[in-house]
Amino acid sequence: MNVCRSCMMVLLVVLLGGGPATAGQGGGPVKLSITPDGRLMLNGRPYFFIGFAPGPPLDFQTPEGGDGWAEMAEGGMSVVRGGASPGGWTPQAEEQFSRYLDAAHQRGVYVWPFLREMVELNKPGMRDKLETFIRKYRGHPGILFWKSADEPEWGKLPVEPLKEAYDLIRELDPDRLVWFCHAPRGTLETLRPYSAACDVLSIDIYPVSEPPGKHSLEANKGLSMVGDYTRRTVELAKGGKMPFMVLQACWSGVNPAHNPKNRLMFPTFRQERYMLYQAIICGANSVSFFGMPVALTGRDAELGWNWTFWRAVLKPLLAEIKPGSELYPVLTLPDSKYPLGFTGAPQIEARWKEASVYLYILAAAREGETVKVTFSGLQDGEVAVLHENRTLQAVDGSFTDTFAPHDVHIYRALRVMPPASRPASR
Repeated sequence: MNVCRSCMMVLLVVLLGGGPATAGQGGGPVKLSITPDGRLMLNGRPYFFIGFAPGPPLDFQTPEGGDGWAEMAEGGMSVVRGGASPGGWTPQAEEQFSRYLDAAHQRGVYVWPFLREMVELNKPGMRDKLETFIRKYRGHPGILFWKSADEPEWGKLPVEPLKEAYDLIRELDPDRLVWFCHAPRGTLETLRPYSAACDVLSIDIYPVSEPPGKHSLEANKGLSMVGDYTRRTVELAKGGKMPFMVLQACWSGVNPAHNPKNRLMFPTFRQERYMLYQAIICGANSVSFFGMPVALTGRDAELGWNWTFWRAVLKPLLAEIKPGSELYPVLTLPDSKYPLGFTGAPQIEARWKEASVYLYILAAAREGETVKVTFSGLQDGEVAVLHENRTLQAVDGSFTDTFAPHDVHIYRALRVMPPASRPASR
């Protein structure tokens, strides 16, 4: 069965009841919810966001002098972190945030305000400050989430004031959600209490460094630590919360300005692609990238954004999953219970979703030997390997492919249709 890519996109749009939810649609209100399996719904439609934190500068230009917001939004950026600097929410910071929020929304990009000290309700005056802030901005259609404390367990913030802040925010704005980002520290037991104070949660993990993996204290120092922490996030999200992951662009551990002993490093395209897809395969239902304004040089430093990394790595990578791509609507679907079989686990990890007659299989290899992997339980026919300009053939219900360490392969295969769904013979 051969279907052209444009026909495939029409099929998926029909399947999902319309195109993907996007920022800035009509300037209307934002209403968020979470499905029982942890997927995000925006105004009643499934939503997979691509975030950046910190967000770009207010006066955001490309190296050629064009509209930086426009290029990033077209490239997949759907939400950015905005708000006060570490200096806190001064009147000047709030005035700057208002301008920032409007600028992002005009380009179809959402913002999550970083509430910082306002959620620490054990501090004098913070309850009134938080209530005033939420009342002021809750009607703005450009806000997606409210970001509560950052890395609260690592920062030894008590849970109770954060839970009080969460309850207050949800009372004042029941249509939006609150999220935390945890550091790659602590244990499930020490992190779990904080889940009572959020709806959405993530962990940030940045494996590319010298020596490798120094962001994590765990034994695994390879890129696959992303999957380990994703599984931890999914475990913390059980009970109706939504998990996502914060992935590496740049961070303090590779920034010589932070420590002269640091070696400045950025993920290669291959490394970033593996980290992105491993996070998704292990359960992340959206992603965000940290550090685009960090450790800049040359023209990038003048513009306040890592355009070099964006154009070499993230822009071509996000083209594979951004709205308008074949994979975007697939990523918003529930996981499939289809009885797919594959060899090579636990080195080989996979997640699959059903779209009409197709099974989309996302598979990636952890560190280890190069292996041949057989996928079975499928219908015979052509298997497209997305973004690799090649096809395979399923014969007797199976096909085989090769995986080197950190290889990612995305397959579109025909699934066996139940008898009740097959067209009647004539």
